[in-house]
Amino acid sequence: MDNDKQALATNELTTIPLDHNWYQKLASNFEIIQPYLDKLDTDELGLNDLKDKFDDLSDKINVYETNMQAIVNILSDYDVPIAIVDGKVVNTTEEGE
Repeated sequence: MDNDKQALATNELTTIPLDHNWYQKLASNFEIIQPYLDKLDTDELGLNDLKDKFDDLSDKINVYETNMQAIVNILSDYDVPIAIVDGKVVNTTEEGE
């Protein structure tokens, strides 16, 4: 794909009659657009890699949350005054006790 930016013929395509010049401008538009479509078709954008990374991160977050809940449950069994509130471990004793 060229690094040179090519402009699409847009307003010029509405002229009548639909002569050979119109056809050439339309064909030129498709020549400019085609490399971008090819790039999308071959997944050069790395969308699959991005999805895999997101899924991996989601799995790690789930493991972290599960482990944190297990720790809080164990400490609660030993009367440690903590709980998970809004995703954070907090002390459940009120001030002044």
